[in-house]
Amino acid sequence: ESEASSLLSFGLGRRACPGSNLAQRTVGLSLALLIQCFEWKRIGKEQVDMSEAKGITISRKNPLEVMCKARQSPPIRMSSDF
Repeated sequence: ESEASSLLSFGLGRRACPGSNLAQRTVGLSLALLIQCFEWKRIGKEQVDMSEAKGITISRKNPLEVMCKARQSPPIRMSSDF
């Protein structure tokens, strides 16, 4: 199974979404910024349940609950590198 067919939300073939590459890069950048700017802690001590819920999109049966707190140190500015 190819990577393209695993992301059916972007479509396949001639009618595939022209912005799929931009969307994937934006999600990666957004996730990196969330990790960089916040401290994350899981609520609870029990093992994380990774079972999936049924539906059109992939989601967890039991959502993961976390707390986030802004980091004290300012984030490193990466935009000046461009």
